[in-house]
Amino acid sequence: MANTGKLLEGFVAQIEKALLPNKFTITTNDKLFTEGTPVAEFDIVIAGKIGSTNFKWLIECRDRPSQGPVPGEWIEQLFGRRDRFKFDKIIAVSTTGFSDGAAKYAKDKGIETREIKEADLSQISDWFKVQEMVLTKSNAMLESVEINIDDTDEKIQALSELLLSLRNPDEKILFSTETKDFCNLATAFLLASQSAGLFTDIDPKGGSKRVKLQAQYTNDKSCFLIKTKLGDVRIKDILFGGVLKIILEKIPICDIKKYESTQTGNVIATETSFKFDVGDNQHDVSFIRIEDTGQTIVGVGTTKRTDSS
Repeated sequence: MANTGKLLEGFVAQIEKALLPNKFTITTNDKLFTEGTPVAEFDIVIAGKIGSTNFKWLIECRDRPSQGPVPGEWIEQLFGRRDRFKFDKIIAVSTTGFSDGAAKYAKDKGIETREIKEADLSQISDWFKVQEMVLTKSNAMLESVEINIDDTDEKIQALSELLLSLRNPDEKILFSTETKDFCNLATAFLLASQSAGLFTDIDPKGGSKRVKLQAQYTNDKSCFLIKTKLGDVRIKDILFGGVLKIILEKIPICDIKKYESTQTGNVIATETSFKFDVGDNQHDVSFIRIEDTGQTIVGVGTTKRTDSS
């Protein structure tokens, strides 16, 4: 599961970095140690010099939807941190707003409060005209496979027993010596077809073709192994048979949110994001619009899907 707190910190840090002068530094998850012992961790620390004066300020982020608006106690803790660790400024960011007590205490103590809120299409229509992305996927449907190995009779027998015992044809039995990950035979077929350039003549609007492909694995550093009870069995080549297809998938907007000042109501930035899966990975593409400058930041991220094995 993705750490939403870390994602929030990254989102805020990305916006602040775009607004800072070049010589300012921004650090996330900054840890403070005393004699090798951690004494504090800060979400975002910004440091720099204006004129001849050094400035350092702290941004702390809170993403706890189940607990409702930020309580006054959290703001009190931030005020204590400002004095203890000598920060010139504190900014508190919340995804659930601030309680009346927290908002009043923050205002009294000079702590700036900001919120991440949901937005809608009407709030981005002046700069973002796309309501969906079109993803082009290469797909390989495996119909037949012949595996060629060169090993002892005992290992060949162990491999045969393993293959016959498979209950799921999609089971990840191939170990890549290059990536150090396991994959299934269908994925190996897709990778070999892409490497051989077999998708280049397929109609990108949804065409397909049937192929036979013999993939040879001559490089020990980029080959497949199958792990058996008697040890690893190295694959020499695989004869794949199946259908290659180009699939067009429409990806709608996943999320629209805005980053704004609680005290003034001014929007600092707005983000539009898309999420889609490719294989075992979830990909995120985001477009962040900085209101003051009109700058648009494009972000791309990849995480392992939680349901992949």
